[in-house]
Amino acid sequence: MSQSLCHVATEADWSAAQAGEVYAPAALARDGFLHCCTEAQLGFVLARHFTGATGLLVLRFDPDRVGAAIEWVRSEPDQDPFPHLFGPLPTAAIVSATPA
Repeated sequence: MSQSLCHVATEADWSAAQAGEVYAPAALARDGFLHCCTEAQLGFVLARHFTGATGLLVLRFDPDRVGAAIEWVRSEPDQDPFPHLFGPLPTAAIVSATPA
């Protein structure tokens, strides 16, 4: 297994995904990809985009098991590139879901 990647999800979106085979929140249709990060980038992502938010989970997944393209994009000047997953996330690829 490669080093796992992370995606911050709402509890509601994750709950809905568990009934099926893929996690595909509305943001995937809106943006065309899922915003992801490495474990090292997670603290930055939570502080920058989710301060004060509740009901969040960190989905850690095996990038070797997603079956969709992952592109690394430099979107923050002082950060390493962030992984973007261009497709739904198979629930079988998720190795953990923990409170953010």
